[in-house]
Amino acid sequence: MAKLKAVRVVKTCYGTYALQYINPDGRRRRLSVGKDFQLAQRQAIKFTDWLMEGKDPESEMEYIRLIEKSQSITLREFFPEFMDRHGKQRGEKMQTSYMNSFKNICRCPDIADSELVAVSKKKVIDYMHARMKQDNVTAATVNREAAFLKIMLSCANEWDIISHNPLQNMRLFRETGKREVNITPDQVANLLQELPKPLADIVEFAIYTGFRKQNILGLKTEDIRFHDLTPTGEAELIVKGGRKEKFPLGELAVEVLKRVIENRKEGYVFLNPKTNTRYYSTHKVFNKAVRKIGLTVNGTKFRFHDLRHVFATWLHQAGVSLDTLRPLMGIVTVLQRIVMLPLTECRLVRF
Repeated sequence: MAKLKAVRVVKTCYGTYALQYINPDGRRRRLSVGKDFQLAQRQAIKFTDWLMEGKDPESEMEYIRLIEKSQSITLREFFPEFMDRHGKQRGEKMQTSYMNSFKNICRCPDIADSELVAVSKKKVIDYMHARMKQDNVTAATVNREAAFLKIMLSCANEWDIISHNPLQNMRLFRETGKREVNITPDQVANLLQELPKPLADIVEFAIYTGFRKQNILGLKTEDIRFHDLTPTGEAELIVKGGRKEKFPLGELAVEVLKRVIENRKEGYVFLNPKTNTRYYSTHKVFNKAVRKIGLTVNGTKFRFHDLRHVFATWLHQAGVSLDTLRPLMGIVTVLQRIVMLPLTECRLVRF
């Protein structure tokens, strides 16, 4: 291994200083560092450290410049990029929710005009308390807006705009009045019969997995792995907060996937036959079928999101503990040993 040569500080004919060194590729480099000799010496030490680590000083300096530039972006300035890169991949209803959340948050300049890394948990919690007090909204409403902020910052972190998500692990407010969904397999079977086959496959898969609608509609064959020794599998999903986690797939969920995917090797799992691409919205056809069979929850309309509760309720009734259910619902890290066989007794059949 060649001996590392020291970084030299040299004075140029223009009265400025430059650093001379040999980069990791063996090329001689000379970079101007201004008129301050002491600054040039400090930069020489930093360059030497990078070279000893096998790093290219020019690449490191460019990375630092990009980080400094990106960290000056405010939440308000970042929102259009977030909607362009993330929001467009979501359904119309979710995009509207993002827009409404952003509109309300913009009423708080301390958050909206803060640099991304300066959006602290304290600022958001203070905003949530103020919004509940001034606008008389529920905990569910402010939780939705806080979750929106967490997703924005998680995307900024994933896209290397900020080095970390300052709202990571922020606890949301306790909500009251949760919906209790308790419908029978016969009722769900009736719903499946009223739906066109592609949507019926989506609904059946939702009940066998408890996945959120946007996770299902955005699921790609590349995100799925079928196990070789058992009729089960796993899927990688983006959960709330923007993190990627792997979730187990039971035998019945795998049956649906194999039936839908057939021999395809890539692309979205559930395709809209009219566009031959993913579904972005299912609520019109789903709601029409719900109304036709009169399916309700405590006198209110049955929603697609209620399928997630059906999944949890049926498993719990089959003897699965809440501690086991939490990972399946995306609350904590998933344990790969969990297999959703209790749903076998609630198998759905379409005629």
